Amino acid sequence: MILLSQQKFEINLLENLNLKNSSFSLPFTIIACSLIFGLTAGLSAKETGFYVHGGVTYWDGFDAPSLDDETTLPGVSIEQELEDSRAQLSLGVGFHLDERWSFEGFYVSTPERVISGNNWTFPPFEPGGDPISLTWNAKVKQTIGGVSAVYDLYLNENLSLFGKGGIAFVRHKSSQTITSESLPDAAFENIIPSSFTDEEDTQELYGAIGARIPLRQGAAGLTFAYQFIQTDDDPETSFEIGFQWNL
Repeated sequence: MILLSQQKFEINLLENLNLKNSSFSLPFTIIACSLIFGLTAGLSAKETGFYVHGGVTYWDGFDAPSLDDETTLPGVSIEQELEDSRAQLSLGVGFHLDERWSFEGFYVSTPERVISGNNWTFPPFEPGGDPISLTWNAKVKQTIGGVSAVYDLYLNENLSLFGKGGIAFVRHKSSQTITSESLPDAAFENIIPSSFTDEEDTQELYGAIGARIPLRQGAAGLTFAYQFIQTDDDPETSFEIGFQWNL
């Protein structure tokens, strides 16, 4: 029974190690576009050729994971802290097929998180001994690369809206340690279920909507995008402010 409870704890926790939904409001994108609208020059239709893209992706909604059934392991508490900034560098390179269609590849990562499970209690190793309280720590980080098709809708010379759709290749990396204040020299690796993995690759659907506003240089532009990755559970979302340069 204890083994099943341990396994359920691990499975429920690992299923929640991915990103949570962002609480960022899409209307903020529209407001930001309006504020800099007067600083831009006319938007020229893109010609066939390559472009590069760089920006900052802001991840929000990193709620600490929780157990689906808190009665399975009473007293266990889950805590989380970020070791990196929520703002992460994002890069991309693409090719314009014509003034409307493009294809691009992109890369971004998530901030590293430390997730701890405290008061994880086990029976004593010897009859008559005291129960053992363990602390489980995991460092979790995702790196995301992908490819997408891009469609631009030119509203006027100062504004272009775009949509993206493609595939994101997500690598989940994690490392774990188990410690006990009462038994600091003991090794607890064998109590981790065999389903625990240190590295996992998944493929997810990727999409984005946003706006592009030209700068006075003509070939350059600012981009504002609301992005999501559709997982088996919920969409994982972020917001990006970027700079695009047509080569």
